[in-house]
Amino acid sequence: TKNLGKITVIARGVRKITSRRAGNVELLNIVKIGLFKGKGYTLTEAQSVETFQRIKSNLAVSTAAFHILEIIDKLLPENDANPAIYDLVREILIEFERNPRQIIIRGFEIKILKLTGFWSASRISGTDAKILSLLNQLENERVENLSEFKIEKDEAIALERVLRYYLESVLEGKLKSASVMRGLKNGK
Repeated sequence: TKNLGKITVIARGVRKITSRRAGNVELLNIVKIGLFKGKGYTLTEAQSVETFQRIKSNLAVSTAAFHILEIIDKLLPENDANPAIYDLVREILIEFERNPRQIIIRGFEIKILKLTGFWSASRISGTDAKILSLLNQLENERVENLSEFKIEKDEAIALERVLRYYLESVLEGKLKSASVMRGLKNGK
């Protein structure tokens, strides 16, 4: 959430067929919600603001979007509001819906690492100057311009490899979405 950060919400009854809130609280939806605060948060109402149907209609694209969600879940602590991260995720999903290119995901990875204090291009060693230059460009590029970013296939592969290694070292574990995306690319 923009004002509360990452929170856990109990959504009673949303799995029932007759639930008015069920379609609104799907993954990859931006939702305006009403909450009751007791010991935790309980969902009282929900209204979809953005549903990203184009993303959801393509398995490879939705898997890349779930990669964004996995990174958010692993990097962010509960109840730590960060409006800049909320805005970044919203902007990235809107741009990815408009033009689902992998370079948008790479831009997101750098930007989320930067916003959480984990990004430092100086920590990347053994990478050629061209890739370091691309990383710096992605770090500073506006989200709405990421889909226009020009990159060669071998550079895209190198960027993905470098950022995956960097992310997994920060997270101290493997990203499940990365192996699913790899399987989709390899036709498995």
